Amino acid sequence: MNTAHPFSKPVLHQRTSPFLQEKLVQLGCDEVFGEVPCRISSLLGISVSQSQVYRTCQNVAMALDESELNTPEVEMLQVQDKPNEQVYAMVDGSMLFTDEGWQEIKVGRVFQSEHYTENEEDKWRTGLSQYVARRGHYTGFTSLFEKMLRPESACKKIFVTDGATWIGQWIEQRYKGSTHIIDIFHVFEKLAAVAPADKGHWFDKQRASLLNGKVEAVIESLKRQYDKREEVTRLIGYMENHKHQMDYLTYRQNGWMIGSGAIESTHRTLLQVRMKRSGQRWADDGCDNMIKLRVVYKNGKNNLVRNLLKNTA
Repeated sequence: MNTAHPFSKPVLHQRTSPFLQEKLVQLGCDEVFGEVPCRISSLLGISVSQSQVYRTCQNVAMALDESELNTPEVEMLQVQDKPNEQVYAMVDGSMLFTDEGWQEIKVGRVFQSEHYTENEEDKWRTGLSQYVARRGHYTGFTSLFEKMLRPESACKKIFVTDGATWIGQWIEQRYKGSTHIIDIFHVFEKLAAVAPADKGHWFDKQRASLLNGKVEAVIESLKRQYDKREEVTRLIGYMENHKHQMDYLTYRQNGWMIGSGAIESTHRTLLQVRMKRSGQRWADDGCDNMIKLRVVYKNGKNNLVRNLLKNTA
């Protein structure tokens, strides 16, 4: 082999062209590694192995600059700099099966959404979105999220979350002046779990009270229940602690989202569609690398992979 030829120079430790490596990464993010060789053969007439696909994805992911990965696009930065703009922020946990058992992946989405009504129902058109995801302790995640949505930015920041303690404390400390809404469907789920079996209309009444801003009435109804189960007591405490974040009537009048459907769909489209298939199990490093690659493509930053391979060649 003529190792002096420019095409013989290794690219990220592999003697494969930047073009082919980029395609292996793109397909490896969408399909299980074992299915990619057939796709490459069909599309390009080139023979590659499953291990080659795996190595390429790992090498590229490890070489990516994570600070660039979580820097918002120029359009999002411009939106965040305008006091009259609204930006939603949602944070949640997604579970993936690993060699160490089930582990939580912190997932975040920063986006704009336009409110409208259809058949007297509230609807939203979600526009520009940016995504963050990370396995491990929440401090590693929050540092990345704060790059995507800068705490000092001028825009109106609206968080919709499930009210987890760490999320509330983080928002209060880092995003002062923002609005923090407790996902109403999360509250509905908790109420349905403790609804008295002999009072069929009880849940519907509490649901209507919440939507009309009467959270105190819901708390009083819970306190009047004869069944003082532990979960009822916990729910009362939860609602009393978060009642200032449950003014759903005002939120609806403002045209704001009160549900977390946008982050629920993110679980599926960002992680689960690739990483939670039947029989899949991830090593920690492989999990982290695939998360990085999924975020790259979900954020539309394909150029990071392309530039990395070109500059390494």
